[in-house]
Amino acid sequence: MISKKTSPLISVIICTFNTKDMTIRCLRNLKKSIDSLDKGVEVIVVENGTDGTGTLLKKKFPWVKVIEPSENTGFAKGNNLGLKASNKKSKYYLLLNTDAFVKSETLKRAVDFMEAHDSCDVLGCRLNFGNGKLQGSGGYLPTPFSVFSWIWGFDLLPLVNRALKSVHPKNSNFFKVERKVGWVMGAFLLMKKVVVDKTRGFDENFFMYMEEVEWCRRINDLGFNIWYTPSFAITHLDKASSKKYPDKLRKIYRNEILGVIYFLRKYYPTHIIWMLPVIKLGLYARIFVFTSIGNKMRQEAYLETVQSI
Repeated sequence: MISKKTSPLISVIICTFNTKDMTIRCLRNLKKSIDSLDKGVEVIVVENGTDGTGTLLKKKFPWVKVIEPSENTGFAKGNNLGLKASNKKSKYYLLLNTDAFVKSETLKRAVDFMEAHDSCDVLGCRLNFGNGKLQGSGGYLPTPFSVFSWIWGFDLLPLVNRALKSVHPKNSNFFKVERKVGWVMGAFLLMKKVVVDKTRGFDENFFMYMEEVEWCRRINDLGFNIWYTPSFAITHLDKASSKKYPDKLRKIYRNEILGVIYFLRKYYPTHIIWMLPVIKLGLYARIFVFTSIGNKMRQEAYLETVQSI
């Protein structure tokens, strides 16, 4: 823990899984940002993996509180463990991915934004891929219609995407302006203490993927405001622990769709009867497309998803 005061201004929660080198890079960048902020910050890492990351972090970063569950708890439960272990007097809580690299001014800019915007209860910033290109990091909350458009690929069409309130906006202009949004990505998710207190974190029925969208739905339902700002940016490699492993990538695509279905069951129970056949047909269409272009991994991912529904 790095502490300038008895009660930290921010509690940073990082959930990692067998990404030792990346976690070290993440923490080194974070340390520079903490030093620039010059206010009390606590850092909690929940290590879900078994590659020795937790042991190494305790030696290299004694200011970090390391939690090592006896099993892979997943992203949702892992972050919740970190939140439960955090200082309850923190003013803000930041969820940060292990493959998300902040800059020296990031924490200060984020806090300054929150302090300058009373109506901002949750904040996400611009995310860039490792090559510097924009990564879509938020959008509108899912509805049966927007899920239909997404599954069937209609929101890939420029004119359609501009007209719809898409779950994943494809128009880069969406991310060029400061705005209220339905959800922001969990790679960098800053929120006020009251939001955590009222919502109690992630729904642990999610193992990984779509959990931040569901949490943002509950945050919206309680009247809190979620903002996106492009005024500062961080680097997010995205799916860093999975890119070299096709089996893991298949699970990601499967879990994302299954997460959407769980979301619909929870918030649109009367629509799920007709939505399931629509989703299945859309997945069969995807299977056909990815089989045609020779993408075996995506083909198998959606086949496994259909079989899991």
